[in-house]
Formats: sequence, C-alpha cells, structure tokens
Amino acid sequence: MTLKPVYVLVRDLFFATKIVKTAEAMGLQARAFDSADRLVQASQGKEPAMVILDCGGLEKEAFRLLDQFRFETGLSRIPRIGYLSHTAQDLKREMVGAGCDAVYTKAEFTKELENLLMRHARGISSRI
Repeated sequence: MTLKPVYVLVRDLFFATKIVKTAEAMGLQARAFDSADRLVQASQGKEPAMVILDCGGLEKEAFRLLDQFRFETGLSRIPRIGYLSHTAQDLKREMVGAGCDAVYTKAEFTKELENLLMRHARGISSRI
C-alpha cells in the first residue's frame, strides 16, 4: 500500500523542516510549499492525505487554499489542519469558518504533530 503524501503550506523554515523530518521519520512523504496555488496544483496531481497550514505566517495564502479546497470536488474531502500563534484567537475562528478542520497553537501543534500525521496519513481518521 502506497501512503499518500502530506502537504504543508508554510513560510517558517524551522517549522517546514520539523514537519518534513517528523513525517520522514515515520515513513511518510511530506512536501512543503510557500504558495497556495502550487500546493493546490500538486494536490490535483497527487492527492495528499492531509494539508497542514501555517495560518499565521501565510494567512492570505491559507485563506486562498481553504477557499479552493472547499469548492473543488476532489479536494474538499482532504483534511486541513492549521497552526498559529496562541495570541491569534480571532484568526483561529476565521480559519475554522473558512474550512480548516482544526487549528492549533504552535505549541499544541508541535506536541500533537506525530499523532496528527499518524491519524491522517495512515488513514485512521479521514476527518477530525
């Protein structure tokens, strides 16, 4: 069985590296993007198991991606998980309202990263 990749929309090189390396250590493929358009295009070619969004660092790109995923039939079922600063609670509500399945603070996200990857990339849960 071939596992689907994990796609990440992220600006912060530290977080991009952390996510990709964590996924690779678990035997998963992960690919980082800094553009919603490129991530959506890649998703149409090879559907990811999940998409992780840097909701604070790439806020406009994250909203663009959520909008595109919500209205494209083939992409609407892909889980979308976001993370942001703990002080951005208003943005968290906006991201959930725009179609993000769950939004974590950076600290929560870091703590839950392996569990999130395991649940979604291995197909244990198709949605949160």
